[in-house]
This record gives sequence, C-alpha cells and structure tokens, in this order.
Amino acid sequence: MKAFTLEEYQQFHLNPDRLQSCYQNKWFKLFVPKSYGGLELSMAEGCQRLLEVAEIQGGLGWTVNLGAGANWFSASFADQVAQELFSAEDAVIAGSGASSGQWRELDDAVEISGEWGKCTGAHHATLFSLNATHSGKGLKSFVVPRAKVQLSEDKWPIMGMRNSSSFGIHLEAVKVPKSYGFEINRIKNNDHYGVFHIPFQSFARLSMSASYLGCVKCVLRLCLQGLEKPEAVSLIDKELLPLVETCEQRLYSLASDVEAKSVKGLYLEQHEQHLRSVLGEQNLQVFQSIQTLFLAGGLAFIEEDKLIHWAYRDLLTAVQHFMVKP
Repeated sequence: MKAFTLEEYQQFHLNPDRLQSCYQNKWFKLFVPKSYGGLELSMAEGCQRLLEVAEIQGGLGWTVNLGAGANWFSASFADQVAQELFSAEDAVIAGSGASSGQWRELDDAVEISGEWGKCTGAHHATLFSLNATHSGKGLKSFVVPRAKVQLSEDKWPIMGMRNSSSFGIHLEAVKVPKSYGFEINRIKNNDHYGVFHIPFQSFARLSMSASYLGCVKCVLRLCLQGLEKPEAVSLIDKELLPLVETCEQRLYSLASDVEAKSVKGLYLEQHEQHLRSVLGEQNLQVFQSIQTLFLAGGLAFIEEDKLIHWAYRDLLTAVQHFMVKP
C-alpha cells in the first residue's frame, strides 16, 4: 500500500482506494467464518494482521480493528441471518458500546430509538451495532442496517485517528427484525471456530494491543526514514525495536494460549486478570520509551507539516483506550 499523505492523516474518513484494499484483503473479516466470506484466522494470526495494518497508518489500523472486532459478532446470529448480514464483500459493523437508546417489542419486529456517539467506521459501515434498554425487559444489543440510520454531522473532535470516521448516529422509531438482536458471547453458528469461544473482553484486549503496537511501529518506521538525529536513531535501534519485538511475540503467545484455553472451557477470571495486567504493563512500558524518543527526536514530533507528528498523535490517541492500559 502506498504511503499515507499529510492530508489523509487529517481528513475524517478513509479514501475509497484505501477501503477497497480493506475489502480485497478481507481485513474487516479477519474473524468472520469462511462460510460468510471471511478469513477465519486464529487469534494469534489475527493479532499479527491487525498489527501489520496499523503499522501502515494508525487511523487505518484502528478502523480495521474496530470493524474486524465488531464483525466478530457474526458468531451471535443464527446461520441464515449471519449469511444475510455478513456475506457481502464490504460487510462491516460500526458501533457504540453506550446504552443510550430504547427498544420496544412489536408483533413481528423491534422498534429502536435513541442517539449513540463515537461509532468508528461510520462513513463506510453497512451495519451499526448498538445497545438499547426496554422498560421491562432490560438491555439488549442489536444490529441495524445503514439505510435505517441517520449519521450525525458532528465529528468526534479527537487529536489523532481522525480518518477513522467516528461519528454519532440517530434512530427514530426504526424497525428491525427480532432476529437482528444478539447476545455477546453466545455462539449461534460455526461453533468449530476457536476465536468465537474467547470472551469478548479478552478478544478486544488482544486486538487493541495489537493495533497499539502497530501504531508504535508506524512511528518508529517514520522516524528511521525522516530523523537525522543519531541519539534518536540509536534509541530506536538499541532499545525500542527490541522491546517492541519482545512485546509482539508475547502478545502472539498470549493470544494462542487464550484461544486454546477458551476452546477447552478452561479460560477463567484469573486468566483474564493476568492478560489485562501483562498487556497493560507492557503497553505502558513501550509508551514510556516512546516519550523518551519524543524528547530525543526534536521538532519533527511537534511540527504539523511532518508525518512523524501525525503518526505520534495517532499513538497518543491509541494509548488512551482503556483496553490498552492495565
């Protein structure tokens, strides 16, 4: 893929050619079964791919991460419904974890109203996932086709990841089939696929750490290409690259272990706590080293006409995600 331009870092969506590459490479379908046109990768393979994509450009990597992660919900629908929702080449969910809507049951459908913010990938999504509350039946999750969703004109005013296309959405008495409701961590198809057995919190934590490390490697690559400061280059070669490599291999090992334990029903709460601790601590260790590089790297990190500056802004945004921290 060709290098991203300064303009692409600053705009609020991915260009059509970038999205076409995502579809052709099935990046949004890393964790979708082959029967729906997905790659059906193992957790370790998926983490490696997510890291590689984020190394190209942080916003691209984050967009793919959130889309591929939401498409993991393909596990939660009956086979016929999943075929309908996820078989298209460009099928991808954008969504919100907020519970800021209401739903009510009709004879043959569900009616949903509400507003949800920060839906990453909204510009190109074919489906939106959301949570809504019923006065008597409680909280439930749904997917809603793009044609039934109204996008907000307000962009999420974040300093980095701008081209991840994060917009709010609005629904007013929108009707969807009852079969479009789903329950996270309940497998309804392709039970053979190991990644579907991983609890969502652990799945998301592994994926986020992969994209975060990819953002780090994107910064390092641009620094090695554009910095002429011996101290910074030495820091990258002698400290940061070996550290990131160690963290990367540990991530893949953890991903394989989590999948294996989950398939056997042996993945317990203490394993989730260990995963959160190990990944969070190594992510912050890497970030502290990046801050040392920031001081050694000089003006390229703060000048808005430099790619290094914008890649660094992506990294500063990624590290704020709660699943990247301990």
